[in-house]
Amino acid sequence: MKMDLLENGCLKILLTEDDLRSFGLTYDSLDYDNDGTRSALHRLLDEAKRRTGFDSSGSLMIEALPVDGGCLLLLTPTGGKRRIRLNRAAGPYVYELDSADAVLQLARSVGEMEGAAPFYGSSLYEFGAGYRLVLYPGAPLSRRLGNLLQEFARAAGEGDAAAAFTAEHGRSIAVGDALVRLCRATRERPG
Repeated sequence: MKMDLLENGCLKILLTEDDLRSFGLTYDSLDYDNDGTRSALHRLLDEAKRRTGFDSSGSLMIEALPVDGGCLLLLTPTGGKRRIRLNRAAGPYVYELDSADAVLQLARSVGEMEGAAPFYGSSLYEFGAGYRLVLYPGAPLSRRLGNLLQEFARAAGEGDAAAAFTAEHGRSIAVGDALVRLCRATRERPG
């Protein structure tokens, strides 16, 4: 389990399949009306307070995205009285890239975009002779971002099944925050 308190006050929690199993949950069973989900979220909030200082005393919106059998939770404080709302996001997008250069060029271009849609998660896999990038967008993809993806990559699928196939048949390079890490690396080492 990985927890990061973001600069904007949101909390990102990456749970592996084993983490979910330890709570007796799967991504598909996540539902705040389910006692097991509610219990797991309260334990996670207690752990987040201890590890990061995250204040969960107010209202929260929790978005859950499937990531390689586990899930990524994004917890956003919304102000107001204590209330928790859990949304499961739409399925991920899978893109295929021919080379490491194409992966880095895409990351550099995405990193230079202003106002790009946030990615709540992304994973990079070596897949055959190339690479696959699985994106979990926090908003619909903009036309500009779609054009960048078309320039450097090919659509290889959409939804949980496509992401699961990629995770099962590819070799993971970075899971959960691949695009963020790549964008950061290309800014630190231009050219």
